[in-house]
Amino acid sequence: MANIVLIGMPGAGKTTIGRKLSKALGRPVLDADDKVVEQTGRTIKDLFQEGEDVFRQAETVAVKALSAMDGIIISCGGGVVKRPENIAFLQATGKIFFLNRDLAAIAGCVDKVSRPLLNSAEDRLTQLYRERMPLYLKYADYTIPVDEDFDKTTEYIIELVRKEGL
Repeated sequence: MANIVLIGMPGAGKTTIGRKLSKALGRPVLDADDKVVEQTGRTIKDLFQEGEDVFRQAETVAVKALSAMDGIIISCGGGVVKRPENIAFLQATGKIFFLNRDLAAIAGCVDKVSRPLLNSAEDRLTQLYRERMPLYLKYADYTIPVDEDFDKTTEYIIELVRKEGL
């Protein structure tokens, strides 16, 4: 059974929609950032304080471990697309769903204090959006528009999963 991989900007709904999919499909949902913390014994913030490359390397190790599993839902950090090797691991065992949520909606709900790359300024979020959007679109097997009704978005993904036999 193929993994369901959720990618998108911070605040796109990956965690919430991942949980809803897990409940509806009876599959475990695992968060790549949680796996990083589990494997390193350090917080994301601590890793970023050492440098983004330190975090990205730990993220690659976590993604590789998660990708080796079958039939799970993987909720990825927003920057997972920055390393092609991450995408190669994820594509080998799963289908990638890009949760495409409007930047204004993201800006209104994201906790900028706890997210290391967002806590500087609002235009940092716009900068990340512009940098990552082409990568999300490039790597997505499915681009899923996300409005404020996460239940509706979840139902749409469930229909796709069942239709595609994932």
